Amino acid sequence: MNTHRKTAAFLVGLLLCFGNTAAPVMSGYAVNDDAASVSADGDILGTADDPDAGAEMQDASEEGGFLYEADSNGNAVIVGCTLEDKEITVPDTLGGMPVTELATDAFLGSHAEKIIIPAGIEYISTDNPFASCLNLLETEVSPDNANYCTKDGVLYNKDMTMLVHYPAANERESYTVPDSVTEIGVAGFAESRLKHITLPDSLTTIGRHSFSFCQFLEEIDMSGTSIEYVDVMSFINDISLTSVKFSDSTDGIGLAAFFGCSKLAEIELPPNVTYIRQSAFAGTALKQVEIPASIEEIGYCAFGYNENEEMDSDFVIIGTSGTVAEQYCKDSDTEYGYTNDFTFKSVEVAEAEEEYSKLDRHSFEDYEYALIDGEAYITFCVSMDDVITVPAEVDGHSVAGLYKGAFSTNEASEIILPDGLKTIGENMFSSKLKKLTIPGSCENIEGVEPFVDCAELEEINVTDGEGAYSSADGVLYDSDKKTLLVYPRGKTAKKFKAPAETEEINTSAFCGNAFLEEADLSHIKKIDDYAFETCGKLGSVRFSKELESVGYRAFFACPELKSVRLGEKLDFIGDYAFGFVYDQQLAMESQEDPYSVVEDYTIYAKKDSTAYKYAKACGINVVTNTVGVADVNVNRGFLYVIIGMIAAAVLAVIGVATGKSVKKKKASRPAAKKAAKPEKAEEAPEDSDEEADDEAEE
Repeated sequence: MNTHRKTAAFLVGLLLCFGNTAAPVMSGYAVNDDAASVSADGDILGTADDPDAGAEMQDASEEGGFLYEADSNGNAVIVGCTLEDKEITVPDTLGGMPVTELATDAFLGSHAEKIIIPAGIEYISTDNPFASCLNLLETEVSPDNANYCTKDGVLYNKDMTMLVHYPAANERESYTVPDSVTEIGVAGFAESRLKHITLPDSLTTIGRHSFSFCQFLEEIDMSGTSIEYVDVMSFINDISLTSVKFSDSTDGIGLAAFFGCSKLAEIELPPNVTYIRQSAFAGTALKQVEIPASIEEIGYCAFGYNENEEMDSDFVIIGTSGTVAEQYCKDSDTEYGYTNDFTFKSVEVAEAEEEYSKLDRHSFEDYEYALIDGEAYITFCVSMDDVITVPAEVDGHSVAGLYKGAFSTNEASEIILPDGLKTIGENMFSSKLKKLTIPGSCENIEGVEPFVDCAELEEINVTDGEGAYSSADGVLYDSDKKTLLVYPRGKTAKKFKAPAETEEINTSAFCGNAFLEEADLSHIKKIDDYAFETCGKLGSVRFSKELESVGYRAFFACPELKSVRLGEKLDFIGDYAFGFVYDQQLAMESQEDPYSVVEDYTIYAKKDSTAYKYAKACGINVVTNTVGVADVNVNRGFLYVIIGMIAAAVLAVIGVATGKSVKKKKASRPAAKKAAKPEKAEEAPEDSDEEADDEAEE
């Protein structure tokens, strides 16, 4: 989609000329991925790499039916052949010079059935001089040649790591490429009559046109290989090809790679493919394609066009919303005068539609249902009532579940589900639903964000039962309340305190709630992705010292939340979990991540902790050496001073109290006791001094 190089004229010219006349075909094999000039007749005039392509024979010498040129080392390079013989032997010398090289056009247009290559040939052009030899049954290489060899008439380099050329006229229907081969050269199998080709696990590279115009080839399995790039026109016009399996290693698919494969009706793209070039699948029988989220570039006409660049407006693209796959559906370019108009479906929707189409569906009153293993699953409801009570039985069949999206079009504010219900599907309810009652028998609610789109939902209640769910104050939990699953988006409470037994907040549990201002999560150990995303009024959150992980964007777009205190046990924080909001200005500037840090956002954490490192990495203000006192962050040093002052005051009070006690005890001593010990009378002054000191302290 980022690159739109117009090569349609070249492709059409190539299709018209290939197989009829040899000359334009061979020139086509030398064309690079990016640019080529094409004459009105479809002939290649030159490329960016070789503007003089097709003119190399004009200054050549001729001897014995061979055209040759001298290279800089005084060796002969064969650049053409005019012989009409069925068997051609390459000479050892021409013009008194040793023949060491076969150039790109050495056998252009030859009708030979066998070509014999002598020991002296050191280099055969990588653009494959034999590609246009459509009558070739075999090649033979002298066993003394140090650079090339043949096996069963197939040409290889000496160590058989590269298959140079498979003879086009050979009558075999099947061929297994040897395990030693890592590369198939340019046009290696072009025009072959093979129906089946087995590729080795060792294969990493296939050259341009490597399997092009193989009109009998029915399937190709690259899944066991390590092919990273399906090169330009690799399978162009393979009109019998119905099955293609890619390697997981494949990153790119080149220009017109499968152009004109008219029977190719189904394809599973490589899971990690990042670019698919122009016209890659034009002219195939594909009616839809699923494109992986990894895709970064889709070329002009890559999908949904025929051989004449005519768009199929019924073509369907399946992919991940917001990716290049979705953009391609409406892509346009004024320079080339085209506008795509394809249908886009998310992967989830496409899977649901396919699954739905296979159901055994029936009608009952306001409901459509499907029978699965003898039980009824509501698939659709047409009721327009404000309060809908779903029946426990339809046509004598117990209602066991609700199928995906069954109530997504209803405008009811309250839906009451029947006892005995086991399953609730994804994307089930419309945004207008305010109250939902789930039977205690329910065992499964599909999806990790089952009610995230129910913007008006105020409460979810679960009746008594032995199912997998429970509720408290309109909030949905699992059965033992270990996990908080859904806090309704429309719940108007300003404060929330998680139950003491709750340890986890589910994905998107509070997402989008516009009323919550304070959250007490004092016992929570794990907070999942998007848990509090876009809670616009949330300004205060109390976290547990036992908190271990906070997921991706957990508190993203919470502009009122200006600070958080995070403990030492927190060992994972997902990207954009704290302190970030969506930045419209950055988005307008086409930034990849249009997020900015909330102004004056502060994280209180211990130095070198996970939270500290997160703050530093994100450019968020971080304060260390503080403690939380009654929701106030206090500097430890200051706190120690205050504690010291309080301690001194307490000690002083204790001292005064002690002094009074001593004085009182002394004042109450019995006179008889003093009289009994007259020998201690000289200590009286000391007692007086002590009493004076007590009074002074008092």
